[in-house]
Amino acid sequence: MRKIKRVLAGAGVTFMLLTGCSSGGAIDFAQYANKQMEIKSMESQGTTAINLKYDSSKIKDKEELKFLQLFNDVKISAHIISENKDMMSADGKIILRKGDIPFKLFINQKEMIIQLDNASKPIRLANQDDSSSSNQENYLTMMKELTPYIIKNLPNPSRFEITSKQDKVQGENIDGKNVHVQINGDEIPSLILNLMDGISKDKEAIEAIVRTVNNVDATAKMTTETFKNELDTMVRTLKEQVSTIQQDKTLQQVFNKNNYVKADILIDNQLYERKSDVTLHFAFPTSNDSGIQSLHIQSTTEKWNMNQPVKAQPISATHYLDEKQLSDDTTGKLFLETLDKQHSVLYDILVNDMKVYTDKTK
Repeated sequence: MRKIKRVLAGAGVTFMLLTGCSSGGAIDFAQYANKQMEIKSMESQGTTAINLKYDSSKIKDKEELKFLQLFNDVKISAHIISENKDMMSADGKIILRKGDIPFKLFINQKEMIIQLDNASKPIRLANQDDSSSSNQENYLTMMKELTPYIIKNLPNPSRFEITSKQDKVQGENIDGKNVHVQINGDEIPSLILNLMDGISKDKEAIEAIVRTVNNVDATAKMTTETFKNELDTMVRTLKEQVSTIQQDKTLQQVFNKNNYVKADILIDNQLYERKSDVTLHFAFPTSNDSGIQSLHIQSTTEKWNMNQPVKAQPISATHYLDEKQLSDDTTGKLFLETLDKQHSVLYDILVNDMKVYTDKTK
């Protein structure tokens, strides 16, 4: 029961960001959401920028201040190739003030290989993630069944707009719709409450959820009556929490209109998401003693070759570092030896700035 409530809440927040509201007219958002879940292969290019604003005079821990100075204004850029649900690769770089750290990643059913800063020996780890098994298929089946009911009960955020748009993705002209949505912090509690309240009063939705859960998990043996009771309890609890937020001055600083998530999403005429620009801004409460004032994250992505033949790029090397070697390598010597002492930004940070590892050969 807890699992399905987490699914509903998590899916609701996700769909609120992706679709904005339960009605848009120009786009069938239930079909759009399911369309994204049907993608088996594609390529994407994206950049995520992370900025922390802080008051250095309030940060007494010198190591913490050094960490913030090193890793503030970080950008992560990557080209990702998803060959199928079990195999993918990424080639990108982490952009810091001190310089760039290139990286490569390759994942298949058996292993995950990571190469950091052109290390001479990539790291090879056994892939213990079972998400590529029937669990993932069951989850997708469940979400496809529930999507129409979640979309139907989504409340409207204050800022939502659909416009026709033509844009370029990897040099290709794309005709479609641009979905603009912004959810401010002061809207979030009531949006989640209204979503759950709407579902709790939707007989068809409740029956569909119970039917889907029982089909996916035969041991669940959920009934509409027990699930309805659970939902009603959840809604009552949420109402109490919303009331608390409205009266608590500290919580009001978190759930206020200055904190927001906004997105512009380009959806092509086949309902594939082709381009997105998502921004998260969070200002910490003024009573916060950590010295951190705000967090700002912006992520831009382009997608192409949806469900087309694409090939993930393996990482080939003569030798690798494995899990046992890394666990036994308490000094970090083995890993440091794979990096170029003269040119590696990662080596410089680990040894000279953070002193996580000590190079005794220096």
